[in-house]
Amino acid sequence: MFEWLDEEMNRIKTRKFHLVDGPASDELRRAVESCDFPLPPSYREFVLRYGNAKLYHRSSNWLVQVFAGPREAESDQLEPLIHFGRTETSLAYFKESLLVEGKEAPVFEWRHGQRVQQTADSFEDWLQTKRDLARKRYKKKEWEAIEKGPPPFTDHERSIVEARKQLRWRVVGVAPNEDLRFEIQNESTMILPYLSVGIRGKLRPPKTGPLNGTAYLPVMSIRPGETKVVEFDCYKKFITPEETEVIALPDPEPEDRDQYWEFKT
Repeated sequence: MFEWLDEEMNRIKTRKFHLVDGPASDELRRAVESCDFPLPPSYREFVLRYGNAKLYHRSSNWLVQVFAGPREAESDQLEPLIHFGRTETSLAYFKESLLVEGKEAPVFEWRHGQRVQQTADSFEDWLQTKRDLARKRYKKKEWEAIEKGPPPFTDHERSIVEARKQLRWRVVGVAPNEDLRFEIQNESTMILPYLSVGIRGKLRPPKTGPLNGTAYLPVMSIRPGETKVVEFDCYKKFITPEETEVIALPDPEPEDRDQYWEFKT
């Protein structure tokens, strides 16, 4: 049923372009089989085959996501929904009232400012439609580069990766304008333009889901051996400082060049 995805993943050499858990563990299989509501066959097969899936990486996001653990939700009319996935601009649901054992179920989507609307007759149809829309976002040369995989780091880029490990940071307070204050110590031998950190928080309204983003702290004024305080807006339009969690990001890999501003000149 999803052979096209297997073939695509086999051709693509960019490691993080498609991220899937792989075949279901015994624990996940038991959870799927004992679910409180009947799962549509195509969605069930996908989850058992791939688990959680993030597909079509672009910028700092994936254009299509499927959750192995569907979540209960409700529409504006308080109708029970099953939240199973999302795209860059929408959240995808099954309606609990339309789930029938052994049968496919229509897919409904919610976009900001709109009501929940049916957009596909089944999970398989929804996924194939989103695949086609996602593929159109990539130009021919861009897709060829994705299949080929990124070039390895240069010596200079490797030195940047090492240098960012030696920028020590911690949140030390909140500015009067609700920017976060970061104390940053440069223990490296380089001056970097930015330091990328992860931001997590509860986005308002709750229907839009949790916020996961990146902040690019300007550190070009911090010379080796110096410590300074930097103030930065960490999505204060959406989350309060009290709701904000700042996390360290993993070391970048060659396919992450455009997501880590440390590589900017």
